[in-house]
Amino acid sequence: MRYVITILFYLSSFVVFAETDHPLVAAYPNATIKRQAISNYAEVLIPRAKLVKGEQFDAFSVVGKQTGHIYRVEGQDSALQIAENYLDVVKRLNGELLLLCRSDCGQGFSKKLIGGAHWPDDVFSELDNFSRYRSEHYYILAKVGPKQHPTYIQWLIQEDTGDTTAVGQIITEPQQLPLGLVNITADAITTAPGNSPASADLGPDKASGGDHPLISRYQGARLTERFESEYTEVLLPTGIADDDKNVPHLKLAGKSTLLHYEASKDQSTLQVFRNYQQALQQAGFSILFSCEQQSCGNEQRKQLWKGNPDRSRFKGYLSNSTYARNDYRMLTAYKKVNEQDIYLSIYVKKHSEYAYVDIAHDIVELSSMQSNRVSIDADYLQNELSRSGKVVLHGLHFASDSATLLPESAGSIDVITAYLTQHPAQTFYVVGHTDNSGSHSHNMQLSKARADSILQALIKQGIKADRLLGEGVGAMSPQRHNGSNDGKAANRRVELVLR
Repeated sequence: MRYVITILFYLSSFVVFAETDHPLVAAYPNATIKRQAISNYAEVLIPRAKLVKGEQFDAFSVVGKQTGHIYRVEGQDSALQIAENYLDVVKRLNGELLLLCRSDCGQGFSKKLIGGAHWPDDVFSELDNFSRYRSEHYYILAKVGPKQHPTYIQWLIQEDTGDTTAVGQIITEPQQLPLGLVNITADAITTAPGNSPASADLGPDKASGGDHPLISRYQGARLTERFESEYTEVLLPTGIADDDKNVPHLKLAGKSTLLHYEASKDQSTLQVFRNYQQALQQAGFSILFSCEQQSCGNEQRKQLWKGNPDRSRFKGYLSNSTYARNDYRMLTAYKKVNEQDIYLSIYVKKHSEYAYVDIAHDIVELSSMQSNRVSIDADYLQNELSRSGKVVLHGLHFASDSATLLPESAGSIDVITAYLTQHPAQTFYVVGHTDNSGSHSHNMQLSKARADSILQALIKQGIKADRLLGEGVGAMSPQRHNGSNDGKAANRRVELVLR
């Protein structure tokens, strides 16, 4: 049996449709809406093919307005009949059928698809594993409208208990992300904090003190909490938590300002996050680390919260549920401003479609104690190499438990490059060392990775690769006893050794 599913157009003045249906496609006959969700400026996964066991899920992401429905269709119509009717809709819309599965999408297909759409857990949870079920099920993907800016329609159709069929419908309409909603004023780092008016629907700020002078709030956001300390230790992420739940990070000491904001419920984390990325890059900040949603992993926020010396500053922001489907994004950036090293992390999250977007600015202005670390010059390199055939390369700084070379190392890299350029006949081992914390195998890998980071930095400066050989010896060649913090700090080093 074929029903006529009404196709509704925005500009039609003759068709009246139920408020909860999407205006493009009306509900199937005898269907009732069980759940629905609408999200602006969100990402949705569009699969290119069925899921093949042992292979990656082949899909691309689209930014747009997502409208999702779960329908319950009562009656004798089979999943096949319903699918045929939706295929007819595609034809009548002059659309293009991109993918059709008939109970052969592949195990886990819908879990990848729905998980990638980042809906709240309760919207499509019952269709999350529909491709595992033995009951008849179908997936239809089509695009309609202009080729340059198409609208994508997805249907997941599954026979349910009794005489009912579940239909999941996701319609994604193209949207251009509005940018320019965050401002960076690097030269204002020494000025007093300033307020930015909150939007009318959110009301006035809940906390006093205003914005940090370096970076404005997201346009329309409301300040909810503000923490400031003239000197404290802060952890900022520089990588993803590993299998042992260790998050690569910077451990910084200096003036700390942590600001919590709420943005309107109709904003998406993508929209907010892209504005921060654009503003920081345009202001000349280096993005040291960035992750978004599932790429951040399950443990990222929880372990950052555990590792921070003052957990109360986050008021549960990092320690909330850590499921991969939680909608959160984070970055860490760096810039030298007025001869001062500035590090900051931006955290953006939204735990449900009906919640505010939570935003945190974690800004650290390094104290002179940390900015003015031991450095090197050409005379030091020449004297040490002449005396012992090796030299400790001071002024090279890595993220904690990581081979990520920090921007403040640039001065020492320049000095080493100048020396190597002036002595083209000399060749070297670049040798990494660690303290005795951690396992032997981990320290060997870390020391080698750090040596390779220095080697690659020098090659980028024009030093020939055949003059350098990177190696790591872990904790096997300490300079000092590892029984004290000072001793461990001295043992964490990279050396140039004449070959």
